[in-house]
Amino acid sequence: MALPVLALLGLADAGYLLWRHGAETPGFCLTGGCDIVNQGEYSEVKGIPVAAFGVGAYLLLFGLSMLAVTRTGRRPLQIIVAVAGIGATVSAWLIYLQVAVIESICGWCVLSALTMTSLLILSAGATLTTRIAKGSEPTVRKRTSHTPPGALPRAFRFPLMASGMVALLAALLGGLHRLGWDWSAVPVPLPAAHGPLMISGFLGTLIGLERAVAIRRWWPAFGPLATGIGAAILIAGVPGIIGQTLMALGSLMLAMTFVYLIREQPALYTVTMGLGALAWLAGNALWLSGWSITGVVGWWAAFLILTIAGERLELSRFLPLAQRHRYSLLAATALFGVGLVVAGMASDNGARLSGLGLVSLSVWLLRHDMARYAVQKTGLHRFVAVSLLSGYVWLAVAGALMFSFGGVAVGSHHDGTMHGIHQHSGPDGYDATLHAIFIGFVFSMIVGHAPIIFPSVLEIALPFHPGFYSHLVLLHSSLVLRVVGDVTAWWPGRLWGGTLNVAAILLFLGNMALSAVFGRRAGEIEKGTS
Repeated sequence: MALPVLALLGLADAGYLLWRHGAETPGFCLTGGCDIVNQGEYSEVKGIPVAAFGVGAYLLLFGLSMLAVTRTGRRPLQIIVAVAGIGATVSAWLIYLQVAVIESICGWCVLSALTMTSLLILSAGATLTTRIAKGSEPTVRKRTSHTPPGALPRAFRFPLMASGMVALLAALLGGLHRLGWDWSAVPVPLPAAHGPLMISGFLGTLIGLERAVAIRRWWPAFGPLATGIGAAILIAGVPGIIGQTLMALGSLMLAMTFVYLIREQPALYTVTMGLGALAWLAGNALWLSGWSITGVVGWWAAFLILTIAGERLELSRFLPLAQRHRYSLLAATALFGVGLVVAGMASDNGARLSGLGLVSLSVWLLRHDMARYAVQKTGLHRFVAVSLLSGYVWLAVAGALMFSFGGVAVGSHHDGTMHGIHQHSGPDGYDATLHAIFIGFVFSMIVGHAPIIFPSVLEIALPFHPGFYSHLVLLHSSLVLRVVGDVTAWWPGRLWGGTLNVAAILLFLGNMALSAVFGRRAGEIEKGTS
C-alpha cells in the first residue's frame, strides 16, 4: 500500500520541479541550490526538462502501483522494479553531477532520489516475498483466426491502430507546446497540426477502423489508411495540401461506409451516425478549401457528437423508450446542427442555439441512456457507466459555455496565434468549450468504451481492474482545473490543467497496455491448464 503513496509523493515533487524550471522568481529550497540545479545546463535533455521525465516516470509508477495493490501476482511489481531501477540509476547520476560538477545541491532532487530508491527497495522486497502460483510452465498455443470471409484481416488492424496512436501522441506533444511549454525539441509542425491530428488522425482513424471491423468488410479500411498516412504527412511537415486531402478522403470513405450501412439497416441511429460522417467530410472539405481550423472545428465536433449520439441511440433499442423520446434526441441534435450553421455566419445567436442543443442532448442522455441503469452494477459495467455519465455532464458544461460566450466559444473572434499562456489578457471561452467537448465528453466515451472496443477490434483481452479509475479521475479533475483557469483567466490553472489532461491520457494508454499484457498472460495460463 505504500507504493502508490510514494508514487504520488514523487509526482508532486517532480511536478513542482517542472513548474520551477521556467520560473523567474526564486523558489523555496532548504539547501539553497534548487534553482541553480533546476535551471542550469544539465536541467534539460534536448530541450525537454529533466523534471518532465520525472513526471512521466512517477505517473507510470502510480498506475503500476495501483495494479500491484488491486491484483494478485508479481508482474506489476516486476515492472515497478525495472522502472524504479532505471529511475534510481538516473537519480544517482544527477546527484553526482550536483556534487562533483555543479557544486550545488537541490533538496527537491534529493527527495525525488530518495522516493525513487524507496520505490525500488519496497517493490523488490515485495516481488521476492510474493508467492508464485505452483504449476508447470504454461504452453503458448497458436492463435486461431476467426476472421470471416470478406472482413478486414487481424494483421492489418494493428498497423492502422498504431497509426492512430502515433497521431494521438504527436497531437499531445503539440498541445503541450500550445499550452505554453516552450520546448525546443517539439517539432515545428505539431502545434499547428494539434487539432487535425487529434480529430482526423486519431479519432477519425479509430472510428473508421471500428466501423470496418463491425460491418465485416475490408474496403472501409481505406478510410483509416488515408487518415493515418495523412497524419504522418502532417507530423513530418510536408508542405502543400497532401495531408489535408488524405484526411478528406478518409472522411469521404466513412461517409460511403454509412451509405452502405443505411441501405442495409435503415434506422434512426444509422442515419444519425451518417450525418456525423457528413459533418466530418464537410469540415475537412472546408479546411481543404482554405478555411481556418477555428472555422471548421465546429463541424469536427458535430462529427463526434452525432457519432456518439447515434451509437447510444442504437443501444437504446433494448430499452422501453417511447417513439417521442427517440425523436426528442433527433430534435436536440438538429438544434445543435442548425445553430452550428448559423454560427458559421459569425452569429453569436447561432452559437447560443448550438449550446442549447448540447444541453438538451446531455439531458436526454442522462435521462434515457442505459448508463443510468448500468451504474448500479459492479466491475466493468459500473466503470463504463461512470465514464459515460461524467461525459454527458461535460457535454452540458460545453453547452452552457457556448450559451454564455456566444460566438467566442466557437472561435468566431479567436486569434489562432494566441496560444501561449502569457499572451492572453482575458477569459478564453474557446479553449474551455473545445476541451469540455473533446476531452470531457469525447475522451470519456473513449475511456469507457476502450475495454470493450479494443478487444473486439484487435482480438485481445483487456480484463478490467479498479486501477482504471485512476486515469478517469485524473482526466476529470485536471479538466476542471483547466476550464476554471480558462474562464477566470487564471493561466497557471489552464497550464497545469492541460498538462495533467495529457498525463491522464498517457496513464489511460499505459493502463490499457498493462491490461493487455495481463490478459494475454491469463489466456496463456488458461490454455496451458485446459
